[in-house]
Amino acid sequence: MNRVISVICILAGFCWSDRMLLAQDQDSAASPSLEPAEVKALIDRADQALGTKAPDVSAILSDPGYLSVHPWPRFRDLIKAHATGSSITIVTPQEPGKRLRVRMRLVEADGSAAVSALVYFYHTDAAGEYGPNVAHVPLGSDNNYARLFGFAVTDSNGTIEIQTIRPGGYPNSTPPEHIHVRIWCRDKRSFGAEIWFADDPRINADARQEAARFPEIVICPVAIDTEGRTSIDARIKLD
Repeated sequence: MNRVISVICILAGFCWSDRMLLAQDQDSAASPSLEPAEVKALIDRADQALGTKAPDVSAILSDPGYLSVHPWPRFRDLIKAHATGSSITIVTPQEPGKRLRVRMRLVEADGSAAVSALVYFYHTDAAGEYGPNVAHVPLGSDNNYARLFGFAVTDSNGTIEIQTIRPGGYPNSTPPEHIHVRIWCRDKRSFGAEIWFADDPRINADARQEAARFPEIVICPVAIDTEGRTSIDARIKLD
């Protein structure tokens, strides 16, 4: 049975199976024995650093020294395992693009906060690519290797906050700019959504018709403060 995510921004979401959400590329280098020496060394260093609890996942994800290992499964597993906070930065200071704050609040059907839900999110860079010279790949495999990604856990108000950059649309293509979102609740319910930006010129009449057909697509207003900082806020209701 499908469960519905009601998103106050505009639309609703839908339930994803755990198999779809957790699918991994069977040909990827998930084992340390398959990692090149330099990759293994970097991931081991991140593992040791996170084990000390001195740096958090934001410090690792915003460190340019680790950018080359972002697509590797063991690195992503480390970030997921150590993601215990509700606020996260997923870009380096040098990352090109407009800075963006994303705030999401998850609430249950009765209006109570969805506490301690694990949220995974990923998106393209400002050029519309998931990795160096890599745009969209069919069948959702971008889920496994997107360079700009993170995990966060909702706080006592059901809220997470992400500091990132605004994603670009795929080059030589028409899909709107978007952020992929996956949610796992404490009771094992799982959901997925895709956030679009209301001021994106790619959202034409055809795109809006597409959004109407696919309730997992969420179109959110964009706010710009007096200092030019961009933000989006979404209140997401889980049914």
